[in-house]
Amino acid sequence: MTQGGNNGDDSIRCACCGRAEPRANRGDAGSFSWLRKDVNLGLGVCNACPEWLDAWDRGHRDVRLHPAASGAGKPGGRPSLEQLIQNASLPSFSHVLLEIYDLLSSDTAGVDQIAQLLQTDAALSARTLKLANSAYYGSARNIGTIPHALTRIGPFDLWWLLFTTEVKSLFYGIDQQLMDMERFWRHSLLVACVSRSLAEQHRCGEPREQFVAGLLHDIGKLLVLHRLPIEYGALLERAAQGESLIELERAELGFTHADAGGDLLDRWKLPHHLVHRVRTHHQKTLYLTPENLVAAADRLAHRMAEMKQGNAAEADPEQSVIDASEKLFQRLSELVL
Repeated sequence: MTQGGNNGDDSIRCACCGRAEPRANRGDAGSFSWLRKDVNLGLGVCNACPEWLDAWDRGHRDVRLHPAASGAGKPGGRPSLEQLIQNASLPSFSHVLLEIYDLLSSDTAGVDQIAQLLQTDAALSARTLKLANSAYYGSARNIGTIPHALTRIGPFDLWWLLFTTEVKSLFYGIDQQLMDMERFWRHSLLVACVSRSLAEQHRCGEPREQFVAGLLHDIGKLLVLHRLPIEYGALLERAAQGESLIELERAELGFTHADAGGDLLDRWKLPHHLVHRVRTHHQKTLYLTPENLVAAADRLAHRMAEMKQGNAAEADPEQSVIDASEKLFQRLSELVL
């Protein structure tokens, strides 16, 4: 990113007005300059749009991108969901964790294979040992190898713990004034726990898979907030005052956070059933099925929050699920929150 300057690079356009930098032989070239510029994104803020500086400095990039710059016909120059995903300057998701998930989904997964994969990634190895030696897994004997760490924690529990820390790192730096990240992760973990408990007690789907889908159900919020912090922050604020977030998203963005989450997981090449459950977690159905279980878990988690605030009846048809979920949540929250 640079300030000012004029290098005749017409491949960069203003994120506000869509203007490209004039070539040096153009008569208006001398009056044009960049106030901000990101060569990798091909976007900047030109001197005709100083009101856009605050948005740019807070991480905002292309919400108001002019149709001439984006090729989008969206009202107000807002990008489509496809553009949001394709242009997202997010780190690639760890291929090691994806390969481990494939192993866990098979019948031939072994601790040795998983350990070998983890050892190819220094950061994941360090996090694994840190988790194994945490107070939660406290032991008189210090764990110094990946195979021993896997034995102590368990392959699946280790996977979702590493997965959570990985996702947190990808979206590090979101303004706390726009979203309370601790509250976000508490809700995500609670929905994961409810999803697992529902699956176990109703024998509906594989509990571990439902847990992961529940953990990821709102990840689209992070993507949209990462890309459109000002606009989406305003929608979140309106939703906090009682408006429907889903309806606001459809009206203002043309897509929902569930759509965005599903597309992001698809981009990361996660299994189709996870993508589908995240994408449909706001759909309402009469009967519980493996496909809509996360949607039911999300609604139950919100009911649980209302019960704690005294805004719901004391008894709930899923009281046994609630009790099991709360117990699991208390145990796991020590690890990730």
